[in-house]
Amino acid sequence: MKEKKTYSMQKMMILSVTYFLTSFLLLSVTVYAWFIITNENNSHLISNISDVEAEYEFYIYQNSLHDGSLDPTLENNVCTIENQDLCYLLIPNPTSAHLMDGSAAPGERYSFAIKILALGNAESYLNLSIGGVTSTGYDLSKNKIQNAFYYEVTKIVYIQNNIETIDKKEVSPTIHTSNYFHEDPDYIYPMVKNVPIFIDQELGSSIIIFFDFYFDPTIFGSDINQVPYTNSNIFMNQVFTVEDIFMYISNDLT
Repeated sequence: MKEKKTYSMQKMMILSVTYFLTSFLLLSVTVYAWFIITNENNSHLISNISDVEAEYEFYIYQNSLHDGSLDPTLENNVCTIENQDLCYLLIPNPTSAHLMDGSAAPGERYSFAIKILALGNAESYLNLSIGGVTSTGYDLSKNKIQNAFYYEVTKIVYIQNNIETIDKKEVSPTIHTSNYFHEDPDYIYPMVKNVPIFIDQELGSSIIIFFDFYFDPTIFGSDINQVPYTNSNIFMNQVFTVEDIFMYISNDLT
């Protein structure tokens, strides 16, 4: 009988320790998770409002470490199997929820690519911009989580004979913009402007725009008295949403 009682007490102790460790792990996940975007918005991510008809493909870089693509390219780097890592995944009919589904933490980087084929019969120009940037769950407007995110155009290439060119983002008349998001929910953030799309074979009519979102770990926000915080905890449990990427292709410079 004594042995039975001892065994029962040992079993209870083991179960108690197991429950404690499980609870601690769940608490740790809750504390360090930075909820950024939800799957509730299923509207189309890319809005084509062009004068010139075009087709596009949208890609998300699959990176389990969330440190972005160090060498942006689609050439021989498109995912071919499910759950493949370190490659660009084609997203048919992307919605805003595809950008960053789940959680993110300060210091993480997310990489994307848009491949565009103009169907016109003359040289045209591409503009891309970001809109519908919002945050929820903040205490003060200046502490919106979007303020801690930096968007960056990392590379612009053309496709010649199925081969990507070198980076052309510094070639005139192309203008590219990288910046932080800010509080204004109605602001339209320019990414690229006046990117030539050539119909002849010199450069080709297909181009790829590579861009990143970066969660800057050095931005902490401040309290009501303008005193800066010393960490990013003010952003915890906020939701960050990007609803639109506007694509505009015209035969004229804008």
